[in-house]
Amino acid sequence: MTSTIHRFLQLLVALLLYLPVCAHGEGAGILLTEDVQLKLGDAFMAEDEYYRAITEYKKLIILFPDSRKADYAAFRIGMAYFRGEEYGPAARAFAVVGARYPGSSHAPEAAYYEGLSYVELHQPDRAETAFNKVLAAYPATEFAGTSLLGKSLIDFDRKSIPDCRSQLERFLAEYPRDARAGNVRNAVTLLDRNRELPRKSPLAAGILSALIPGSGHIYAGHYGDGITSFFLNGLFIAGTVVAVKQENYAVAGIVGTIGLPFYIGNIYGAANTATKYNLGIRNDLRGKLSVMLDYRF
Repeated sequence: MTSTIHRFLQLLVALLLYLPVCAHGEGAGILLTEDVQLKLGDAFMAEDEYYRAITEYKKLIILFPDSRKADYAAFRIGMAYFRGEEYGPAARAFAVVGARYPGSSHAPEAAYYEGLSYVELHQPDRAETAFNKVLAAYPATEFAGTSLLGKSLIDFDRKSIPDCRSQLERFLAEYPRDARAGNVRNAVTLLDRNRELPRKSPLAAGILSALIPGSGHIYAGHYGDGITSFFLNGLFIAGTVVAVKQENYAVAGIVGTIGLPFYIGNIYGAANTATKYNLGIRNDLRGKLSVMLDYRF
């Protein structure tokens, strides 16, 4: 089915651009209008043929520079890049919409998606700048409130729960009648309950495992790893001690040399386990926050 549609689109493009077609025996040809050109781009977008869609939208802008639909075509170029996961070109394309068509009905959404593109590029500062642009230039649009939610998650990812909460409070103050206000209140409550996230000290975990192998893992909540590390290192330590007491220093040296990496690994492993514990707690809260806000990136 998809290949049939593709062939149809290709044939239609060829007919429109190159072949004069007679109608009712007369010399009339198919007229390439901005509407026809726009429909070609939209058809390719509907089939997820993003690069072909971009080409058709660019043709509209070139062939019909004064078209009232040029802003739509420019916006769709950005969306095609975004859906194709080409976030750098997407951000630039969305910026063009705001620069060339600031009064366009698509400008607020373009500015918002510019911010999302920078989020995907792991450039939170530029994402925040784009979201701020939406808030400053288009405060009455739905994308202003959504930009605040985006900023709140950026602040959370920066490990600043107070700033995250502040963005949500601003949302409630500026958009109290928004349909999402109830969820935002619940998110604020969630943050208040987790103002101080429980955490394990990697340093303490490492010191504990240095004193008693496996105890650092147990401290970080990995009981199975802790017990395994305790018995494994205990065997090497006991073997080394017994060999020394029997004055079999060669065997003691061999057993101790083999056991030393396990002992050192036990220390580093405990510290890493504590770090992963902290990350897991934060990621769990981040996931709950995203679900509660119905907002993910």
